[in-house]
Amino acid sequence: MPTAVIFDMDGVIVDSELHWKSLEGFFLRSLIPTWSAADQGRIIGLSLPNAYALLKQEYGLQKDEQEFIAQYHDMATQIYRDKAQLLPGFSQTLAYLHEQNIPVAVASSSHRSWIEIVLDKFDLHGAFRVVVSADEVGGQGKPAPDIYLYTAGKLGVKPEECTVIEDSRNGVLSAKSAGMFCIGLRNGFNEEQDLSAADVVIEGFAGWTTDDGRPTGGA
Repeated sequence: MPTAVIFDMDGVIVDSELHWKSLEGFFLRSLIPTWSAADQGRIIGLSLPNAYALLKQEYGLQKDEQEFIAQYHDMATQIYRDKAQLLPGFSQTLAYLHEQNIPVAVASSSHRSWIEIVLDKFDLHGAFRVVVSADEVGGQGKPAPDIYLYTAGKLGVKPEECTVIEDSRNGVLSAKSAGMFCIGLRNGFNEEQDLSAADVVIEGFAGWTTDDGRPTGGA
């Protein structure tokens, strides 16, 4: 059993990535006419400042950064408040980890206010010992290791004692760069993501747990 488990949020706790694909895709195509699903895959897991920097540098984005960020906040509110649902099996997995007194955390490149919407909506305040956003590491999101190293420090455990659950290439690379064991999660809508750097890849939480939420392997 792991000493601590760290969950990514988007595509791991909630199905928000599914909704981001459509809403964000439409928004970015309005700014970058050549934008494609493959391009969108590149920004999954990035913090908002890092995504803006990549779009400006590599795609010639002209939109003002503050206006860009404001529109993202509007989309995020719609997605997390009105659309997102918990992934099947997450609640059972979380309950089992609590029963085993294994500390759990969230480490997400999403803005802190977006995480708070999810915690409020699903009554998850108090469910995690530590909740970390990219805001707390200077906006340095994944694939840099900073967010996971910071989370391990807040948990009071060594990086190599942590198991991370991630659904994106950027997230997996972040966890592995931090020296952590990483489970790549197939959630039904991330088949285009390269999770090959993960230590193990599972098909949903059912691939890691039994019906009652017990981890059966990989961690």
